[in-house]
Amino acid sequence: MDKTIKRNSFVLGILGAILTIAIYLYIWKNQEYTNTDIGLAIKLYPILIGIIAQILARRAGKGIVSFKQVVLAYFICILIVFFTEALINYLIFNVFDPSAKELANDALRSVHAKTHSSLAQSQNFTESSYSAGELIKGFFPGVLLCMIPGLITGIIISKAPQR
Repeated sequence: MDKTIKRNSFVLGILGAILTIAIYLYIWKNQEYTNTDIGLAIKLYPILIGIIAQILARRAGKGIVSFKQVVLAYFICILIVFFTEALINYLIFNVFDPSAKELANDALRSVHAKTHSSLAQSQNFTESSYSAGELIKGFFPGVLLCMIPGLITGIIISKAPQR
C-alpha cells in the first residue's frame, strides 16, 4: 500500500511539475509578471494537487490510512512542484533570458509602489537576483507554508469515517 501511495503522489507531483513549467513559461513569454489571477493560481494549485494525493492515498488504503501516509503523499507532491518552480525560475532568469530579470523586477517594483502608501516607505523594494541561492532560500519557506494546509487536511482525511 505504501508503494502505491508513493507512486500516486509522485505521478501527481510530476503532473504538478508539468503545470508549473507551463505556467512559468507562459508568464515569461507573455510578460505577465503582475497578473494577480496567475499569481493566485500559482499559490493554490500545489495545495490542491497535494489534497488530491491525500484523497488517492485514502482510496489506495481502502479507507484505512494513517496520518503519516496522507501527509507523506501531500509532501511528495509539494516537494516536486516547488523544486520544479525553483528550477524553472533559475533556468528562465539565468539561462534562457537573463534580461527578463529586469522586466520582472520592474513589474514587481511598480506593483510595490502602487500597493504601499507614502507613509510606509520604510519598506523599500529589494530587487531579486534570481540566483540559485536566492531561489533555494525561497524554496524551503514555500514548502513549509504549503505544508500547513496539508497537515490540516491530513488530520481530516485520515480521521474521517469510512463510508
